[in-house]
Amino acid sequence: MSGKPEKVVIIGFDAPIPHRLYEYAMRGLLPNIRRLIEEGVYCENCLVPHPTITPPNWTTIVTGAWPGTHGITCFNLHKPGTPLDQVYQAFDSADCSAEYLWEAAERAGKRAIVLNYPSTWPPRGRNVVQVGGAGLAINEWRRGLRPWGFRVTLGDAMLFTTEDYPLAKKIQLRRAEGWANLPGEVRRALEATLVVDFPRALFRVEPVTWHLLLLDMGEGFKIAAVSKVKDYAKAFAVLEPGQWSPVIEDEFATERGPYKAVFRLKLIELAEDGSRLRLFLTPICALRGNSVPDGLVERIQRESDGLPLPSHSVYYEALSLGWVDHQTFLELVDMEHRWLADAACWLMRNFEWDIFVMHAHCPDWAYHVFSNKLDPSTAGSKEEVEEYTKLEIGFYQSLDRMVGRIVDAAGDDALVILTSDHGAKPSGRPFPVAKILEEAGLLAYKEEGGERVIDWSRTLAVPQRSCYIYVNLKGRDPHGIVPPEKYDEVRDRVISALYDYTDPETGVKPVVFALKKEDARVIGLYGDRVGDVVFALRGEFGGQHGPHITTARYGIGSLKGLLIMKGPGVKRGVRLQRTVWLTDIVPTVCYLAELPIPRDAEGAIIYQALEDPDCKIKELRELREKYRKLEEMVRAERELTHTYFAE
Repeated sequence: MSGKPEKVVIIGFDAPIPHRLYEYAMRGLLPNIRRLIEEGVYCENCLVPHPTITPPNWTTIVTGAWPGTHGITCFNLHKPGTPLDQVYQAFDSADCSAEYLWEAAERAGKRAIVLNYPSTWPPRGRNVVQVGGAGLAINEWRRGLRPWGFRVTLGDAMLFTTEDYPLAKKIQLRRAEGWANLPGEVRRALEATLVVDFPRALFRVEPVTWHLLLLDMGEGFKIAAVSKVKDYAKAFAVLEPGQWSPVIEDEFATERGPYKAVFRLKLIELAEDGSRLRLFLTPICALRGNSVPDGLVERIQRESDGLPLPSHSVYYEALSLGWVDHQTFLELVDMEHRWLADAACWLMRNFEWDIFVMHAHCPDWAYHVFSNKLDPSTAGSKEEVEEYTKLEIGFYQSLDRMVGRIVDAAGDDALVILTSDHGAKPSGRPFPVAKILEEAGLLAYKEEGGERVIDWSRTLAVPQRSCYIYVNLKGRDPHGIVPPEKYDEVRDRVISALYDYTDPETGVKPVVFALKKEDARVIGLYGDRVGDVVFALRGEFGGQHGPHITTARYGIGSLKGLLIMKGPGVKRGVRLQRTVWLTDIVPTVCYLAELPIPRDAEGAIIYQALEDPDCKIKELRELREKYRKLEEMVRAERELTHTYFAE
């Protein structure tokens, strides 16, 4: 395939494990991703910036800049001059100091679609159509919030149950009374009141009360109906065990006026004797306030049976708490991915576009939940590994179907990039960084209100975010006690303490490197948004990703990034061995698609992935030669004269 791509498509998965995805694809389990690999280039050694975490690395992908340059330096940000224990989540596009790919493309009159791409809200650019970006999923909001919390529009998932499930809504079943239009063959009927109080709502939403009706038609309780009033004929959901409702649209009263929203219900469990019940309510998903121009989500929803889910609870909490089984988990995964595919195809059909960029977060949440159950060294049994491997393959297959639909909608002349912000791994040994600093005499605590809190009057250095340690510097930090002349001495003590620490059970030293901030420029970190010391861990320590060196491998996992390229100008069927970086994606895209380079891009063109790395030089030479010939012809025409002689 040669020529210039007419369109650019960048699809991101958050935290896939690249070699496992590759294996599943080549086994034929992921046919659409396999097609991309076979018709394009698979980069085996795609390295990502440090720290290996979401907001900075997604920002790097679409700016071509290192975190020190674009300023998104971790999942959370610390504003210089504020207390060292104050940070906020890095999802505000105003915090990005670099130019996005679509902003640069506007200089050439190009238009972009941005779908669910983290840390890009509010949208920047005149020619951009955008849905989501203030969280990790549509209708999820993290922009400006304190660490790790999130809000949703309009309400998060709920489980109504007769059993004692953590954080669920326990209900009491009683004999049904006062219902109209019951079927004539009903033998027994039970009821309960369901109060929907919109957990984690971004703003105040008036609670609503629904009525649950269970019916025994002669063979035990096998029907559940949910209605706003006690009228079976007006029930908006009538379900049997294991059944989902259709997509339900309703309007809810909020402090910002009425909001249309969509949701679904699943009757996960209903005992025939009526003794046990689990009714799952998906998040209640707003249809406006989440796109520019506003209202796009409602228009997309008219053609989708999926949901614009704020899916943190769907992937993480519901499965972890036992609210849902594995099959329901995969159905919820697919519900979100179908919606994202529907949205992508709808946006491509209804808007002029040259660049399409999106992200799907499922692998990250899934691996946070059960990566240790996938690894034979940490799982409880061989059967557990097999069970969770099926679950892993299931969510990748859902993503594969999404990718196939989007790539087909983009057309054969599109340059397709499938990438990730980082990989993932099982949890390892704890790394007690605060304890290390405390034992080195650098961090001090005191009792306050029955709690152990930092004693700033005696603290010389404090850990912050995933991989930073700050000196409590006088004149810079509100509680600073370290005079500037002692700054380097304290940093040396911090670095020594980190390197000196040995894990007591394994005898392994966890710290791969500990750098002063000015030395961290070699890994793309610098400026006033990074700590005074930057460190990285081996893969055997810590959680799934974050403070780990980008080359870390542990168990089944790897922190490397995913990068597959396919389209005009890209080689076919190549497994590229050379090291590539996420910073290289934008320069390569711009080179192939002849787009303006974002002003802050720092990466390089991946020439070894191209059919003809010299194609632009050859084109330029041909144009110059043609221009030279044209110029000679014009000069000759101008100098042409005729001489006449008399006979």
